[in-house]
Amino acid sequence: MPVLPICIVGEPVLHRPTELVELDDKGRPSDEIVTLLDDMYETMDAAHGVGLAANQVGVGKRLFVYDCPDGEAGRASARRRGEVINPVLETSEIPETMPDPDDDEEGCLSVPGEQFPTG
Repeated sequence: MPVLPICIVGEPVLHRPTELVELDDKGRPSDEIVTLLDDMYETMDAAHGVGLAANQVGVGKRLFVYDCPDGEAGRASARRRGEVINPVLETSEIPETMPDPDDDEEGCLSVPGEQFPTG
């Protein structure tokens, strides 16, 4: 599994809408997409990231991988890791237990060296 080059802000693939990923009749992606997902995990891990979208590695498909802490402060080893294919964003109510977004910052592998408030 190779580590893929990460596209940096300004590259055209980051400014175009992504395409749906085709799934078979059982809802599974092609072998090519499975290989891409494996390579994306490898790339995200090498970059010490918590998420990586396909267009960030130059592929205009609608999917991303993630690996982040479970949220419990005392459980440093507990992680959530997975992939999302063809995500759809929906609005919802913010749970009362949600941390204050003004208390945190996040970065983006395609915008190296920058941190932005999440709120």
